[in-house]
Amino acid sequence: MGMSAGQARLLSITARLTDNELRSQTITNSKLRLADKSTEASQEYMDALNSTQLMYGIYGSDGKLTYESLTANTILAYGDLKNQYSLVNSSGQIMLNGTDIKKYEDADSLTEFLLSYGISEIDNPSYSQALIDIYGNRSADDGNYLYEKLYDENDPYIWSDYFSALTDTDIAGLKNLTAKDPTQVTPDDAKIISSTVADWETKINSNDLLKLCPDLTGSFSAYINELLTPPNVSFPDRNDFLSEEGTELAHKFTISSEACYDNAVDGNGQRCYIHVLAHLLDLKTEDVNAAGDVDSSWGREYSSTLGNKYTINTNRSGGINDSSINSHNRTAYMAEVSEVVCADNDNDGVEDLLAPAEGAEITEDTADVDKLLSNYKLTADGDLVQKTFKEKVIDLYYVVEHFTDEDMKKSDGKNYTYDDLKVYLQEFDKGMKEVLNTVTPEYYEAIQDWQNTIAGWLQNIADLKTAYIDDLNNLPGKTVADDNDARYQWYVNLYYRMGGGAENADGTKNTNNYKAIDDNLLNSAEWLQFALEQGILTMEQAVYSENGSQEYPEIGDYDWQSIIYTSASDIKSQENETAIAIAEVKYQNAMADIQNQDKKYDQDLKKLDTEHNALQTEYESVKSVIEKNVERSFKAFS
Repeated sequence: MGMSAGQARLLSITARLTDNELRSQTITNSKLRLADKSTEASQEYMDALNSTQLMYGIYGSDGKLTYESLTANTILAYGDLKNQYSLVNSSGQIMLNGTDIKKYEDADSLTEFLLSYGISEIDNPSYSQALIDIYGNRSADDGNYLYEKLYDENDPYIWSDYFSALTDTDIAGLKNLTAKDPTQVTPDDAKIISSTVADWETKINSNDLLKLCPDLTGSFSAYINELLTPPNVSFPDRNDFLSEEGTELAHKFTISSEACYDNAVDGNGQRCYIHVLAHLLDLKTEDVNAAGDVDSSWGREYSSTLGNKYTINTNRSGGINDSSINSHNRTAYMAEVSEVVCADNDNDGVEDLLAPAEGAEITEDTADVDKLLSNYKLTADGDLVQKTFKEKVIDLYYVVEHFTDEDMKKSDGKNYTYDDLKVYLQEFDKGMKEVLNTVTPEYYEAIQDWQNTIAGWLQNIADLKTAYIDDLNNLPGKTVADDNDARYQWYVNLYYRMGGGAENADGTKNTNNYKAIDDNLLNSAEWLQFALEQGILTMEQAVYSENGSQEYPEIGDYDWQSIIYTSASDIKSQENETAIAIAEVKYQNAMADIQNQDKKYDQDLKKLDTEHNALQTEYESVKSVIEKNVERSFKAFS
């Protein structure tokens, strides 16, 4: 029994010795880890000692240079003695605070943008100069600036509206004239131009504007002067381009008809012109014999445009054979003319020239004489259409033969006199000679050249009007920000770097050139330093440039140029004293904690060593007792 208790005690002591050794080893390992912590704390402290901070130098009003942490706000905020920098992201956008962006997007012009920063507003000298360029300098009568009389800033387009109302409809008509087929243009068309311009001048004079014209020198004057100065080009003289064949035919008509015409217009033979008209109706060369006579049985009956009530017979009243045309042996000549003008109603435009679609229109209630002398006729459906040349001749023939009849009354019920009729005879005879005097193709080419000249003049009017309106549209502001303000150039540079007010197609501001910085990062030196060191942001500097800027041509004598932040004269690196102080305190605390832990571990090891020695002594004593007991037991049983 005693032996068993000793052995149990011995096993217990052995277990405790083993545990002590393990605890001692654990404490020893912990002491080794304290050494690692000490190394780490030392390295962190050394890193802090070696760290640097970007600082921005600022000159105060007293001229002294001080440095403060480099932040976005530090760089972007205006300062009287600061160099101007911008922060640029990888997309080329400058990074700005929300205030600058809002002011830019709210401003309708550079001036508004500058004024939003409190820059003073002054009169813009370019404004008055631009108006002088438009209207001229000073009036000779009182020496005042002309724009003070002519320009109304509340209604800047008043003169444009006035001239548009005065000229636009007329100009549209003149453009139609220049677009007409040259064969349809007449000398009367040319007169429209001079009469139109004269009318313009009269109306302009009613506003006393022309009294100022001698003093006007700008784009307004150029526009007015062009309106009132049509090209000095004459309409081609038809006589200069007459064809030989046409002239000969006109000559034959003239010498054949002149006796009858003279008698008619002189009043000696009021009905003599029916001989001319009779010879124009379907007479052909084959109807005339070698002696120049027409068979006595020859004659035709025609109904007027009013129907059988008004008919003529070319053999009645000596229409052919008893005429002076026949007695002068000129019937063959008139037959040639008749073949040209009557054989084909559409021949060479004769119908249009001798029966033009102009003159008073007629209705069912119009007097018969006016219907017969009109260039129009009424269809069975009541439509108004142009008479053919032959119809014109037949109707005129009837009036000449019957103008004294009772039913030949004018629309007002008065008798139709020969003086009334003679006007129609004169116009008819003149028209015949003009149409027979055919011209060479060069005549119409000359008319085309004349039309082109007039068209060029009209285009000049349009161009000068556009230039005048453009000048008004591009007037600079009446006031501007004071460029003597120290802040002026700073914010001019910023405005154009942000886009210079450029707009999108829908009228909104183009925002491609800038981007907002998060408010939480504006004053973060750590963020900005990291962004610059890692190349996330780069910098640009606004520098004086004698030749201005190609990228920002309106900026003036400045340009934005890229710069490496380490090359910026205002930025420097220095020891990060704050980081060093923090690291030093942290290091000292860490080392104090390590030392305390180390002392505690030493005490624990010492206690374990004492306990180990005691256990070892007890172990030896118990072991010795057990060995003696075993020895006595062997002797007792031996």
